[in-house]
Order: sequence, then structure tokens, then C-alpha cells
Amino acid sequence: MRAAGHDEDTTPRPHEQVQAFLDSSGPSPDPWSADIAMVRADAREKVLAVSGEPAPVASVESIGADGVPARLYRPAGAEREVLVWAHGGGWMHGDLDTADCVARALANRAACAVLSIDYRLAPEHPFPAGFDDTWTAIAWARRNFDRVAVGGDSSGGNLAAATALKARDEGVELAAQLLVYPVIDSTEDTDYKVAFRQRYATFAGRPGFGANSYRRLEHIWETYVPDPTARKAPYASPLHAQSVDGVAPATIITAEHDFLRGEAEEYAERLRTAGVPVELAEYTGQIHGFFEMFSVMTDAQHAVNVAGDAVRRAFPSIQPSKEFSCDR
Repeated sequence: MRAAGHDEDTTPRPHEQVQAFLDSSGPSPDPWSADIAMVRADAREKVLAVSGEPAPVASVESIGADGVPARLYRPAGAEREVLVWAHGGGWMHGDLDTADCVARALANRAACAVLSIDYRLAPEHPFPAGFDDTWTAIAWARRNFDRVAVGGDSSGGNLAAATALKARDEGVELAAQLLVYPVIDSTEDTDYKVAFRQRYATFAGRPGFGANSYRRLEHIWETYVPDPTARKAPYASPLHAQSVDGVAPATIITAEHDFLRGEAEEYAERLRTAGVPVELAEYTGQIHGFFEMFSVMTDAQHAVNVAGDAVRRAFPSIQPSKEFSCDR
């Protein structure tokens, strides 16, 4: 792990565990041409293959959070603080099972309850369905817990950042927002994204890595927000918020070789400039998705501890917890 701001001219070099993972991974269907059921099944299989054994917690309860299906994880059993967690998957795939290991690990490390939500997915349910479900879950959590934080990875990070903005707008206090390589900006041809396509023409022995990353993200935005004019709405694209003053303190985790890293760094800088407390942690050599790869990436174990510690600090009444680790 290191802070952002390193030399952009060096040749991209994956972590040795990333290289091994990519070498052993088969191709995935292109989401813009494959049936959505096939895309979801493939993504689910790949996540479950690398997420490791579920860590024990005191209880796991199926919850209907005002109509939003969810699982409530309690590490001890009587927690009065909760992290509302939105899984990643480009707003198109992912579910409570694929988020299970992350939710358990965060609950244990943060020593708070975790409400993992099964928000509605595109293309069947485009924006603002997933955003609305996340906000609904936060409202439920506020009625049932003393303090609430929100977090998510990738598209879930977008939902967390967007609902943190709405919480600010509605005068709702959130203890923290945890953004793991979040999708923050719908703008296609930013300087960072153009440079990424060129610099990552080949990466880790994969020709077209940069171009394919660009095409996938383009399709994801087209699917989640079909109306191009709506993509820059702050609750869809948080980087386009006119102001970020007064939002919840943020912890942002990024991966060095991630197409989304630039926008996450830019959002962190906007938050800092607005006086919002920000912790930015970049993982050298890592790729998008590593946070849930407990069985193949030691950085995943470290990152979930960083994330859990940040949430625990946002709930000062909570005592220190045990370090998360996964037998490999």
C-alpha cells in the first residue's frame, strides 16, 4: 500500500499475486454482447472461487429493510452501530452471497453490525433504482441503530458516495462513508482514462487490457443510466456534485492498476479541499476487484482491516477488534 501521487511514466507492473491470478483466470463474457444471465453467473462463480471461507460471526439474519432484501451480520450480538454495505458488480451483477465474506470480515474488524443489501440491478432496474434502495436501507438502519455508516465497492462505492451526498442534502448524519475503488465519474474521455487506454494497451500479458476496461465501463454506464443527460446528476455521478461540503468523513481504497483510480483520487482531493476528513489508501500492483479476493490476495486481507479500522474509528464507543486473516 502507498499514497497516491507516484510516477505515472513507469511501466505498469502487477503484484506477483495479481499476475498469478490473471494467468489462472479464464475469459469472461463481454457484457455488451452476452446474455445478462450468463454475465451474472460467470461473475458469481469467479467471486465465490476467490473469496475464501466465510469468517464466523455471532448471527446472520435475513432482513426486509423496508422492502430491500438484506442480510444483517452481528459480530457479537448486541451492536448499536451499523455499516450499510452495497456490493459491487457494475450495477448489473453481484448479490448477497458474493458479498458474504466481505460483510463478515468488515463486521468482525469494525466490531459493528453490517447490513448487506441486495439492491435492484440494471438493465431490468436502471438508475435510480439501486440508489433508491440504498437510501431506503439507510433510512431503515437509522430507525433500528444508534449510528449509521455507509460503504461499498466499485458500483456499490458509487451508491455509498451518492447516498452520502443525499444524507448531507437531507440533513441526515452519517458516521462515515467507505468507498472501495468507487465508480465516481461518468465522463468518458477524461485525461486519466485516455492515458490509461494507451498505457495499458498490454498489461500482465493481456493485450487490449486498457481498451477493454474502457469499453466495459462505457457499457456499464449506458446500462445503469440509459439517458446520457442524467449521467452527470450528482446522485448518479458524485464527482459532478456542485459541492461536497459537509458530507460524511471518507475512507477511499484504490488499486494502482485500476481504470477508476483517477476519479477516486480526484474525489478525495475535492473532499479534502472542502474540509471533509479523508483517508486515501492505494494498493500498489493491485487491480480492480482485489478487495474480495481473500483466498488469493494478501492485500485483500490488509485492505479489509484498513477499512474495518476506519469504520470502527467512526464509531468511537466501539472497542478495538481482532485482525482479520484468511487461511490461504
